[in-house]
Amino acid sequence: MYFVLIGTVIIIVFIVYIYKKDVDDEEKEEFEDSVKNELVQPEKSKEIILYFNTDLVKISFYSLDLFKYYGAKNIYKKIVVEKLYIDEPFHTSLVKLLQIFDKTQSWIKSKNTKEIRLKIRKKNGNFEEGTSFKVYSISEIIVDFLDNILEYFNRNLYSKEDQKNIILAALVWKIDLVEELKYIWIENLSDTGLREYLGKKILKHQDVNYDVFRILRMIENKHVNVQFVFKVYDNTLCSQQEYPYVSKGKEEYKKFNIDNLPNKNMKQLMSIDDVSVY
Repeated sequence: MYFVLIGTVIIIVFIVYIYKKDVDDEEKEEFEDSVKNELVQPEKSKEIILYFNTDLVKISFYSLDLFKYYGAKNIYKKIVVEKLYIDEPFHTSLVKLLQIFDKTQSWIKSKNTKEIRLKIRKKNGNFEEGTSFKVYSISEIIVDFLDNILEYFNRNLYSKEDQKNIILAALVWKIDLVEELKYIWIENLSDTGLREYLGKKILKHQDVNYDVFRILRMIENKHVNVQFVFKVYDNTLCSQQEYPYVSKGKEEYKKFNIDNLPNKNMKQLMSIDDVSVY
């Protein structure tokens, strides 16, 4: 009887243990599930799509058809297109001056030329005296002059504003070489006054107190800070091509009408690529 009682107790204890173990396992499983649900699940990476404006940016440029020769077109590209010196009034002022030098037929004598006296027979059998010598083209000088100034800027630190002002001042400095402008000259003006008069007439949108004219006066007075302009110009003359020329009296030139020079309304919206392959 005693052993039966002990066996019964053992069975009951075993049953209770098994039941409790099942309950504990079930609670543990429920707890683990609840913890998993509470954990923040990492978000799946989202595909990001970026949209870019692939249209060409268009800027107001002047048509290269304004210029007659390749040299002026090329220097316009170098200054305006490559450097993006498109702000006004510089842009229009540069184009006006470039067009004057591009269209001129003016020349100056070569530094190394020798004059040869000629007698030229005319159709009617009479003779006309003439002189033969070699000349430089003003338009070619100015284009090369600007090109060499740009090379100088590349080797020396000058601000954007200083570069633009020096370029315009250098062009006005040599504008009296253009014979086609002489019909608007005012008598009894000194060379200095003449250049400034022409500069202000052509660059009428520039402030008269603007740095262009201040630098022009420095060039006229051969100020130490602008000595490089003279050196660049002299070096430019040394590399010019010579052309044969025969003078048979007073040279006649087609007059320029200053009022017909380009203005801002003549600019066109073009991409840089459009101008570069023009």
